Amino acid sequence: MSENKNTALKENDIPQQSFNSESLNAPAYMNRMFCSTKERIAYVLKCTLGGIGLGKYDIGSDLYMYTIYGVEPTALAKAQSFLVIYDIINDPLSATIIDRMRSRWGKFKPFQYLSLMPSLILGFFNIILPFIADANGSDASERLWMYMAISFMSETVGAIVGGGGYIDKVFTPNPNERTSLIVAANFVSEFIARLPEQIVGILYDLVANGVIKMSIVKLIVYMKMFWWIVSNVPNIMWVFVSKERVPQSNKPPQVTKGLLSVFKNRPLLINMLSGFVGGIDIGTSESLYYANVLNFSMLPTIAGIPGSPISYASYPLATKLRKKFSTKALYMMSNLSISFSETLFFAVGLIGGKENGFYLKKVPMTIAACIGNCVEMLFYATKKIVGNEIDFEILDYCEWKNGYRVEATINLIRGYFDKVKSIALRIINAYLLEKWAGFQIGADAIQTIDTKWRVFLTACGPKLIFDLLGLVPMMFYNIDAKMRERMYLELEHSRALTAARVKRNADEGVVAE
Repeated sequence: MSENKNTALKENDIPQQSFNSESLNAPAYMNRMFCSTKERIAYVLKCTLGGIGLGKYDIGSDLYMYTIYGVEPTALAKAQSFLVIYDIINDPLSATIIDRMRSRWGKFKPFQYLSLMPSLILGFFNIILPFIADANGSDASERLWMYMAISFMSETVGAIVGGGGYIDKVFTPNPNERTSLIVAANFVSEFIARLPEQIVGILYDLVANGVIKMSIVKLIVYMKMFWWIVSNVPNIMWVFVSKERVPQSNKPPQVTKGLLSVFKNRPLLINMLSGFVGGIDIGTSESLYYANVLNFSMLPTIAGIPGSPISYASYPLATKLRKKFSTKALYMMSNLSISFSETLFFAVGLIGGKENGFYLKKVPMTIAACIGNCVEMLFYATKKIVGNEIDFEILDYCEWKNGYRVEATINLIRGYFDKVKSIALRIINAYLLEKWAGFQIGADAIQTIDTKWRVFLTACGPKLIFDLLGLVPMMFYNIDAKMRERMYLELEHSRALTAARVKRNADEGVVAE
């Protein structure tokens, strides 16, 4: 630790005898596995089922909001801008509360318990909202008011007790154990993660084409309710079995120091800039193009069939690539595969122009999507694993350089960039869809050829440019293999010291400051 002058924790913070006898047996010591079998199973189930949803048919998606629930794009964009502003205002308070939390149960564990019931209650009412709106005969304006009321309540709950999710970052101090669990969870999720969306997609197309006599609204609500229950069982299990094992600094950092530590975190700033640029999604969503232009919402599912075996094979490939290439190189490879797929799909759709273009034809667009998807799937596991590793590296880098962790403050700063951007993008995209493309809302709406052409252009074109530009900042990401190894070796030392001090204080009955 002597090379790291910024690290706050030193050996002389505790007696030498305590360090010699306790630190090597402390929970932070890296040469061991920490999670019990029950906790490993709960983690994998949480990662595979806990976040499962209906994909492009889920609550909040463009297809759901405009076609199923029935609100106007521009009105929704304006209302959501106020929600983002509210979020921006309460975020600093939330981050301060979370990062300064110290308790006998840990830093994040209390938030896990506090957020459980409010989240379940709000989630239930959010699902049945279309039934409530239909029962009251609500128009588009009233529907928007109800949806935003639930959204504001959810945001308030998240701001007050939203720190429980951070326990996923501190349940083990061993980066090797963490990576192995991430790989296992992602591999298992391949078998079921897309299943709900695929099932709903098949049923949606059958209902839309009159094969099944059922309203689309009922279909989506029933399916969402079923999968919501399935997803919450492992989430609740994780709340009760997960443990917080990365020891926090004895004294919370001052707010100003926490903010300064973020802006001195070069990997974080580079990653934020990359995400900001790559996330400039000007235009309409692809789900609207599939459902309302091609009348083939199952296209991504059908196109994904040839690439499915490749996605499973990508996991052993990812392991080999991880040994040979840096995190930065793997990030570039995986994202370039997506850009290739998007470029191919867009180029094929342009063939034939507006009136007789391939963008209106199911077969050529499906073939283009199949080829692009196969290329993407080669790096599917790599992208998932590297994305998680970068997030963890950024947090650990902050701890390495400063001697403390500020998960919520880092999330605050990252979120600010995205939230400010989202206000502008929501309004721009809503006007593009409603005013420029002339998109008609509602499940029975009919779109003109001009609307279809413009929906295709805006859904598939602009994001290509920004996806490529978003890769440029990551060329300067500075955590290479050598730095990563040194960082975790020194973190092992500092965490052992912190764990030993916490144990000593507990034995002596000293309350943390």
